Parts: sequence; structure tokens; C-alpha cells
Amino acid sequence: MLENQSDNLTGNERAQFAMKIKNEGIWDWNLLTNEVYFDNLYFTMAGYEPGDFPHLFEEFKKRVHPDDWESLFNITQNYLSGCLDTFSVKFQFLKKDSSWMWVHGRGKIVDWTEDGTPKRFIGTHTDISPQKRAEDEIKHLKNYLANIVDSMPSVLVGVDPEGKVTQWNMRASQISGISSNDAVGKKLLALYPDFEIEMNTVLETIKERKSCLNSSRLRNVDGEVQYEDVTVFPLIANGVKGAVIRIDDVTNRVRLEEMMVQSEKMLSVGGLAAGMAHEINNPLGGMMQTASVLRNRLTDFEHPENIKAALNCGLDLKSLKKYLKQRNIFEMLDRINETGIRAASIVSNMLSFARKSDSGFKVCCMEELLERCVELAGADYNLKKKHDFKKINILRDYEENLKLVSCESGKIQQVLLNILRNGAEAMQTDRCRDGKNDESQFILRLKSSRDNRSIVIEIEDNGPGMEQDVKKRVFEPFFTTKPTDMGTGLGLSVSYFIITENHNGTMIVESEPGIGSKFIITLPFK
Repeated sequence: MLENQSDNLTGNERAQFAMKIKNEGIWDWNLLTNEVYFDNLYFTMAGYEPGDFPHLFEEFKKRVHPDDWESLFNITQNYLSGCLDTFSVKFQFLKKDSSWMWVHGRGKIVDWTEDGTPKRFIGTHTDISPQKRAEDEIKHLKNYLANIVDSMPSVLVGVDPEGKVTQWNMRASQISGISSNDAVGKKLLALYPDFEIEMNTVLETIKERKSCLNSSRLRNVDGEVQYEDVTVFPLIANGVKGAVIRIDDVTNRVRLEEMMVQSEKMLSVGGLAAGMAHEINNPLGGMMQTASVLRNRLTDFEHPENIKAALNCGLDLKSLKKYLKQRNIFEMLDRINETGIRAASIVSNMLSFARKSDSGFKVCCMEELLERCVELAGADYNLKKKHDFKKINILRDYEENLKLVSCESGKIQQVLLNILRNGAEAMQTDRCRDGKNDESQFILRLKSSRDNRSIVIEIEDNGPGMEQDVKKRVFEPFFTTKPTDMGTGLGLSVSYFIITENHNGTMIVESEPGIGSKFIITLPFK
């Protein structure tokens, strides 16, 4: 039936029928008179009745969206002047119900005047509103997904099987300083040289289609060690080959885990220390008392009881004194006493693990307390320790108008002194061993935390720094890198316990071999 109908159509009718199927309206513009012929479909596709508005160019112009008129006008003029080979333009057209439809206009000059001026301009308007809505939805979806990717705190990088970047989110730009436009299409290793080791993992992930995680990867940023989790996910949907690399900064998590480990160690040692210290104290007290009595009986030759006992035994006290001197008995007795005092100090430190009391809490100025510690450390010089604190250069960076801190000033002073003394000894040892001539230096900083709820104390030195395995154990009880006669391994562990358990603060260390160490302490203002 359709074929029979088709056979009865004229050529013009066939053209009109084809336009109606394509939903295209025809316009015919006389450039000399500015009259424009609009066919019926031109009207009806926009909701008008045929002839609802005059066949004039000005009527068409009224119905073009103001935002699109300048672009439409420029394209039209450029085509009519010969600057463009084809005429194609998209714009919004006002419908009868006052809504806007998207139109794709195409046309061609079909007649010229004798002097070559365009005379007749014919074309079509196609309703592309559905396509435009689909394009807008796709664009909106792309922007939405891009915003999600850019809003993530992780570095997200997409790569193809050749290692070229296909996606580069905002966090990647912030870390690298390279914009997404400059990164896409470039080799990943050219943009992120630190990723050379993991590149084989990326290629293997693409090949095997299995994700891979490199946990707590170390990275040096401006002299500070940071930790990253690097996860590589293969792209496995719709035949797309490549991978997505996700990099998360987990420095805070790693430090928190280290602090938790230290806290658990402190708690376990604290429970053991109380009973152990009491058990040691009794025999230790007896030993030191006996050593003291022994010294009195061997050295006090004027004491009546000593003289009487020597006479009963027929003993010459002068000869005995000479013998004791030659055999260094007096020095041995002094050493027994010194060792006993040192052991008593260890017991005292152990007992501090088991005590938690706020009876000594008072409000104090941390700047004054830190300066007092520096003054006390300056008097800490003897030939045995081989360091002179007064020769160390001290730089200060104190924030003004800091709040007062509620703390046990004596215990906080103990912590600060311990850090200063350890740093001084480490710097002196390092310079003696390596023959360095540079000046030993401390940088002392006091500032408020970002949330303004705590004070941050930083003590930084330019000593030898610590290896990673030493840094991880630095707060462990009885762990020390000093000779056995120089340290007990309890100083920093007790300090850690005082800050975290007694004051609800935090204490961490940042260190790198050859650069130095920085102890960071936070104490709540209240």
C-alpha cells in the first residue's frame, strides 16, 4: 500500500514527505527583501499553526534565544561572506508554549545577483532537543563523576597498557604540581618518577587483572618521611584495558598505629613494674645500707668501736688503711654506692609507669618551663658525658600569646630535659666520630594546634638522626643505643608514658639518618 502511494507522489511531494519523516522544517530566505518562506512543518514542529507569524526574517530573529543570537549571526555572516564553506549552526528556538527547543540549522546559497552577491539562501531546521538533552545528561554525568574523582583525598591516576596517563585527578595535580591537561597522554614515569618501582606491578596487574596493594610505602617530602598506601586496580569492564592507581597518604595512620603499640607496651610494662619495683627495693635498700656501714667501719679510724675491735684483733689500723688504699677498696665501695643509686633511679622510673595522678597539676607557662629546662641543661656538663650544652646553638620559634597549660610541671620538665640531654649527647657523639666541624643546634618551637585545643612542643636537632628500626623502638622500655654504663633505656619510655598516660597528650619522633631528629609533643590546654 505504501509502495502504491509512493508511486503517485510527485518529486516535490516526495521531498516534503522525506522532510516530514526526518522532522525537518524548510526555510527559504530572500536576502534582498528579507522575506523568509517557512513551510508548514517549520511551524508545527515548534507547536505553532502554519502562518502563526509573518514570513519575515525579523520574526525568526525574535524567536532565537538571546544567548545564541551573537553566535548564530556571526556564523551566518561568515558563511554569506565566503569565510565558511558550509553553514551549520545549533541554537535555541522559542516554541509557542514559551519553552525552548534546540534546533540544528543547515543551509546553502542557491542564487546570486549578477555582481556575485548572495541572493537566495535555502535550508532546513531540525529539532535536536532529544539529542541535546542526552548530550547535556552525558556532560552532567561526566562533570559529576569528575567532581567525585577530584573530591577524593586520594591520588587517582588512570593508565593504559603502555603506561600513558588517561586520568589525573585534582589531588594528583596538587601533589605533583602538574595539571590534568598537561598530564593526560604523557608517560606516568615522566610525571611521577617515584613510581618506577611500582610500574612493573601496574603492568602485571593489567595483565593478570588482579588488584595489588603496597602498604605503608615510604616517601620523602621536603625532608620529612611520609607513608603511602599504593593500590592498583585493573580496568576489566567493557573490554577496556588499563589500570587505576590509588595513592593514599597514611602517615597519620602509621603514626597512630605506632603510638598504639607504644601505649600497649607501656601498659603491660606498667602493670609489671609496680610489683617488680617493690620486690627490688627491699634487697636494694639492704645492699646500699650495708655498703654504707661497711665503708664507715673501713674508713673511720677515729671511731671508738673500730679502734676497740682492731686492738682486740691485734690489727694495726695504719697498715690496714695503707692496704685498703693500695687495693682501691675505697673506690670499689664508692662504685657500689653509685651503682645502688643508679639502680634506685631505675626502680623509681619503673614505678612512674604505675602511677597516674593529677594531684600535682597546675597551670603553667610552657615558654617559661622550656626556658628553665634549657637553663638546667646548660649546667649539665661533666667530663664523663663529654658534651657541653652551653656550646650548642639554640634557635627559638615561639608563638605569641600562647594559652597556659595545665600539667605536672616537674614531670614535663623531666621529659624536656631528657630529650635535650639525649640530643646533646647524640650531636656530640656524631661530631666526634665523623670529625664534623659544623655547629650543633637545637630548634625549639611552641605553637597552638590547628584546632587550638592543645599546645605543640617541637625540639629539633641536627644530629645523626635514626634508622627506621631504631625510630620504631625508641619509646620501648629498656631499649637503648648507648653503652650499658651510659643509659638504662627507660628515659624516653618514661617520657612517653608521662605525656600519653599522665597528661592525655601525644609524643612522636620524626627522624632521618644524617638529617637529625624532631620530637613533637602535644599537651591539651585543659
